[in-house]
Amino acid sequence: MDRQDKNVLTLGIFAHANAGKTTITEHLLYHTNVIDHIGRVDTGNTVTDNMKVEQERGITVRDSIVSFELDGKTVQLIDTPGHVDFSAEVERAINVLDGAILVISGVEGLEAQTYTIWRALQEKNVPVIIFINKMDRQGADFDRVVAELQTNLNVPTMTLKHVIRNNNGELKIENSKIEDIIEELSMVDDEVLEKYLNSENIDGNWLAEKICVLTHNCKLFPIIGGSALIDVGVTDLVDAISKYIPTTIKNINSELSAYVFMIRVDENGKNAYVKVLNGKLENRDAIQTSEGTTEKVKNLTISNGSKMVSVDKVYSGDIAIVNGLDVKCGQIIGNQKGFDKYISFVKPLLTMEVNPEKKEDTIELMRALRVLNEEDPYLNVRYNERTNSIFCSLMGEVQAQIVKSLLDERFGLKVNIENPVVIHKEVPTIPSRAKASYTTVSGIELEVTPLKRGSGFRYVSKVSTDFLHLKYQRQVERLINYYSKQGLKGWELTDMEVALIDGQFDSMGSDPMHFNIITPLALFRCLKQSRMKLLEPILRYIITLPEKDLSGVIKLLYSKSAMYEITNRFDEIITIEGEAPASNMMNFPLELSMMTSGRGTYTSYVSRYDISKNQDAELEYIGVDPRNETTFIINDMKASLEPLDKTLMKKKKESRSKFARQQKEKEYGIKR
Repeated sequence: MDRQDKNVLTLGIFAHANAGKTTITEHLLYHTNVIDHIGRVDTGNTVTDNMKVEQERGITVRDSIVSFELDGKTVQLIDTPGHVDFSAEVERAINVLDGAILVISGVEGLEAQTYTIWRALQEKNVPVIIFINKMDRQGADFDRVVAELQTNLNVPTMTLKHVIRNNNGELKIENSKIEDIIEELSMVDDEVLEKYLNSENIDGNWLAEKICVLTHNCKLFPIIGGSALIDVGVTDLVDAISKYIPTTIKNINSELSAYVFMIRVDENGKNAYVKVLNGKLENRDAIQTSEGTTEKVKNLTISNGSKMVSVDKVYSGDIAIVNGLDVKCGQIIGNQKGFDKYISFVKPLLTMEVNPEKKEDTIELMRALRVLNEEDPYLNVRYNERTNSIFCSLMGEVQAQIVKSLLDERFGLKVNIENPVVIHKEVPTIPSRAKASYTTVSGIELEVTPLKRGSGFRYVSKVSTDFLHLKYQRQVERLINYYSKQGLKGWELTDMEVALIDGQFDSMGSDPMHFNIITPLALFRCLKQSRMKLLEPILRYIITLPEKDLSGVIKLLYSKSAMYEITNRFDEIITIEGEAPASNMMNFPLELSMMTSGRGTYTSYVSRYDISKNQDAELEYIGVDPRNETTFIINDMKASLEPLDKTLMKKKKESRSKFARQQKEKEYGIKR
């Protein structure tokens, strides 16, 4: 069969850390004849964890793509990291899926990252098969995990395969009874409910088709139990993938549209991982990017089993590695209307300083970090020329350790990553307006409006191009978005709308430099009037600990201003869930480990932002700083103070103001 006629399915596999996801991937590849030997995470020989740092630490750090053939279709499988510190990789994978496998440990049940992944899969409307793993371990409870899914996540489930132990203690997979399946289906489908209430005879084929339709439409989520380590339940999972995950709808004859969801950089340059949404992509094609540039494809590679192979063409539904494109994560190539919506849930928790062990390596370190930033834009690498300092944003300490290892492994750079500071955000509490003008012909007026919590930052123009030329309006928008990254105290602005409500220009007298000056000035004048407040991240956490240590841990949580609730007791193990300010929980994992003699576990994620109790928290400002207007205009813009706010001044006060500005210019040594 020609590849363009073959059905293609992009499948992601997700889990909280240590739930057994990579082991399941190995068994899927084995049962579909991709590999003839099953690797193990603890020996570092799995197909998908092929980076040195992954093999040494026994964790998945980056998305890996493999493929296998199943019932006449090609399944492109993305194995994702489970640790919360690498959620950016999970986010990128979710945005290109046709379906997903969510792995949950039968012992630990729902964990912090499970909730995050589930919400994102639901927001993207991805069909999901749930695999309850590790049922061979002591303490595993299949029914308890199913109940947690139904109660805590409100998941409409249908158990396809039960896991039981025989008299010898061995695991056995048993089909669910037809009566139980009908009863579960009647909870989510009116047609099944009507037949059930009327005691009608329900045909097995009709029932199977109904399950497929409901699963494809994300109204039902099949559950399978087993243990990948001892190869129980995996063949049932393979069958479920074939039956219940829909393939991509192919649009080969449409105009090309492809989404760049991942970037990797190696000795051959930049590799763009793209999902072809519509049409086809060929070697040496000249294509349009969403940045307005035209790029030429130099090479195309796809997954073929556990290897990557070069091809001449890729089609709708294919995931391909494209060489020769100067693109970024999140861009569309070709027709810009092909992508549905981008799901974003990653919120880096910390900003940390990165210092080379040898000062002479600073330039090389910055180059290396820019490569890593291409691969993970959430790193947000920043260099402060004034202090010669380098900073990046990170999810947590584990990611910091991995970045440190990658800099050593890939670039031969020894570094220290230190001084973690919890990332805050700045929000306005009242509306404000401010004007700024430079010369008598160039001016703007901005308005800041507070938005509800979680709205983010947005810019709008309410000015006709008759009053302010389109090129200057675009310049204002670009500058507003640029300066929104650092507010009055150096933190990113959020939960606010900045509107351009007035503007003026002159076709002969206005200059782009004028707007480079007045745009940040007008913005920061607004901020100074808006009674800005700082928000801090609030963590949602899950703790498990021995019951004997409960009172001590609760006292510790109380000292952290944490809200908590005991959600489960099983076999003298307690589960506590709650929320706490991130800044209070920095040392909690170490404190918990010491208090419970290493038996306590702690996982968390950023759930929301709230007003910070530390309104003095400040971040070192990097780059051009418009907060002090005099130094900004004279030192950063290399301009004169005299034309500032010329149109807003009264004639009577002009001479005094002019004298004062000339004195400041002398003080700062500006040459006119």
